Amino acid sequence: MQTSTIMTNIYHVSHTPQHKEISLFFWGCNFYCLGCLCLKANRNFLLTENLHLTFEEYTKLAPAPNKFLSMDELISILDKLDFERVLLEGQEASLDLQYGAITAMLHERYHSYNTLCSNLYELPDLSHTDAIAASIKTIDEKLHKEYTGKSNKIVFENIERLYKEGKKLTIASVFIPDYIDMLETEDIAKYIASIDKNILYTILPYFKSGDNPWRHPTPEEMQAAEKISKQYLNRVHSFIGNEKMECEVVKVY
Repeated sequence: MQTSTIMTNIYHVSHTPQHKEISLFFWGCNFYCLGCLCLKANRNFLLTENLHLTFEEYTKLAPAPNKFLSMDELISILDKLDFERVLLEGQEASLDLQYGAITAMLHERYHSYNTLCSNLYELPDLSHTDAIAASIKTIDEKLHKEYTGKSNKIVFENIERLYKEGKKLTIASVFIPDYIDMLETEDIAKYIASIDKNILYTILPYFKSGDNPWRHPTPEEMQAAEKISKQYLNRVHSFIGNEKMECEVVKVY
């Protein structure tokens, strides 16, 4: 296959050598989330260069990328790295017209385990996707439209469809105090439990990343959100946001 002129939406690549994991960051999204982390930093938030960004700091919008990788450029970068797993993330990897070709190349050339991180509003060719890390913003449709600009009905339809098809699923949400907080977190946990109580649910803390009035949640709030979710689910994990980095995340491109 001639790949030199085939462009992707990939604008950033990071590598976690200790975990043998690559993250491919894609630009472009079908949601307009008010608290999108790309408003704060459009590259991997866990890069050493980004660790100075505080919970509450907000000064300006992160710049949009101005350079994207071709398939050949991507292969040239990946050929130099030791990895076994790939996260396809950033904004919305599912919108890249080359998504199916990228994941096929990853399987065929590197035999990697490919995980799509997605809002699941649209489904790409998942033939070469091994797992899906789905994001649920909120259960309440009115609130979802306010936060993302879109209905969440298609998201739920796609989650349930993928589960029935046997795709490996995990689900995450962001806890935003006084907005998408305890009641919404509990409702998300109830919804996941209605599908399968053993699906892993990860609760992430909001980082100030837009001109919003919301604050970063306290450790106590995150612990309470995890506790209430465990009433419905067998596998729940929450982050506070200041966990110590156990390994280095390296910017490759």
